[in-house]
Amino acid sequence: MRLRSLLGTALTAAGLVAVSLVPGAGTAAASPSGGTGAAAVPPTVSPAADFFYFGGPGYVCPEGNFCARVWDPTAGTYRVYKFFRCATYSLSNWLGVGGYANGQTGDRATATFYGRSGNPLLDVPIGGQNTSYDWGPVYKIRNCY
Repeated sequence: MRLRSLLGTALTAAGLVAVSLVPGAGTAAASPSGGTGAAAVPPTVSPAADFFYFGGPGYVCPEGNFCARVWDPTAGTYRVYKFFRCATYSLSNWLGVGGYANGQTGDRATATFYGRSGNPLLDVPIGGQNTSYDWGPVYKIRNCY
């Protein structure tokens, strides 16, 4: 009887492991904004940067800043980060489509987006902007150098 119980437990555990290895198992479906049905978490950056909320793409990026707009599912609106201090910012929970605007000035004000492996994805010159940019492949932003 004890052997049957041990075998049953082992088979159940093996079944659970196999289910968790199936691609897509346990993942939530993406919402239209790119978020998932899982518990909502806000998009963040490190080091920290100032931000404000805005409902659409028509915001004004303050002069001297590189601005990036990303959907915040915890607020139900867009969060617009203002990158002023020259740094490389790591992005967390940036999902779906948003936008950017380069309102910086000076000769070192080109912003660069980087992918997972540190590969450059896009250079954004002064005045560059986009209202429908997919943040999915972007892991870091360097606002200036």
